[in-house]
Amino acid sequence: MKRTARILQIAAAWFALLFFCISCAGRNSIIVDVDPIGVFSETTVTPDPHSSAPAEHAPPSQIDQPNDPAANPHTRSATFIACGDCIAHDAVIADALKRANEEHPNYNFYDMFAGIAPLIEAADVSYINMEGCVGGPEFGYRGYPRFNAPNEIGTAFVKLGFDVVNIANNHMMDFNEEGYANTIAYFRTLPFTTIGGYTKQNYNWVRVVERNGIRIAFLSYLTRVNLNNLLPESSEYLLPFALEEDITRQVGIARANADFVVVSMHWGVENITMPNEEQTRLAKLLADLGADVVVGNHTHTVLPVEWITGENGNRTLVAYSLGNCISTMHYTEYLAGAMLSLSLNMSDTGEKSVSDVRIIPIVTHYSLQRDQVALYLLSDYSEELARQHGSTLKNDFSYELLHRCYDAVSAEFMW
Repeated sequence: MKRTARILQIAAAWFALLFFCISCAGRNSIIVDVDPIGVFSETTVTPDPHSSAPAEHAPPSQIDQPNDPAANPHTRSATFIACGDCIAHDAVIADALKRANEEHPNYNFYDMFAGIAPLIEAADVSYINMEGCVGGPEFGYRGYPRFNAPNEIGTAFVKLGFDVVNIANNHMMDFNEEGYANTIAYFRTLPFTTIGGYTKQNYNWVRVVERNGIRIAFLSYLTRVNLNNLLPESSEYLLPFALEEDITRQVGIARANADFVVVSMHWGVENITMPNEEQTRLAKLLADLGADVVVGNHTHTVLPVEWITGENGNRTLVAYSLGNCISTMHYTEYLAGAMLSLSLNMSDTGEKSVSDVRIIPIVTHYSLQRDQVALYLLSDYSEELARQHGSTLKNDFSYELLHRCYDAVSAEFMW
């Protein structure tokens, strides 16, 4: 189980980190941050970021391999599942406060995810996008329009088994540089890999998660922040805007140091039902560079999934948006979200593939009092629950409308 394995990981990490710092002193090389709370490693390979040829990899780590390889002895596989936007609206925070108990004092976000928790835990690697800051109590805990969630949302992610948490989104600067820095600092204390929050010093470090002998690099970009609230030039921090030069360089480094490259993209325009020019342009760029999977978010709606053929004949899977994972927004289309499930496969001869791609529909439910927030698989949701949904007080919300929210997804990908 992932949570059991992490106890040993944390202890091992300190020894690995100490060795890493001593051995790296004074050396000029690419740094590869492998599952940061699990193990740090370094490679002396300096890849050409414009080359499509894979570089020689460092030896696989044996520290964190919680699941057995695939039954085929000649193929290793790692399952991956991605969730959309976790949005801590005021009602979500208030409900978490009401649910506090001995196991989850102060705020209990964990129970809201119970309906999808087994899928998160079962995957070898699980991802979620955290919308807004987790910047500490000094800013006050609040939702829209400036988001700052309690620290307990991070500990809920840990207990649920999330391995990768993205923080690059349009709300990441809601509380300016300090809120952004605090979020990075706090998440760095937790046993998952944080992407989307960087300093100028570590921006080009590749975050790699290793499972079952498969190395998966994670990159993260965004296209805008609210109110154009940018960092001062003197800041030690950096916002990972989707600049072609940066993307080209970093995908090259990632490909040279990992078997698969997964890119998180906070892009597009809120409320759209089909990808816009910005999304399709960046998706083609990523495909041409050789990224394997693109996980999109920001629109609050579920958008199409497609394979894009890159200029070298490779295929890149693009999920343009998974919609909201959890929120207390109104309107059916914002309460119908998706999980992306797939398998990353690597043969002994170096051939790789992405298979078993599925979009798993989910629903955020809340009561007429806008509490009792709960995630359901759409397959477990009922017409009776839909009639009791708090969103019915504001607009048309129905079981039938929920199912129509996935019309943009090709049937070949539906779970």
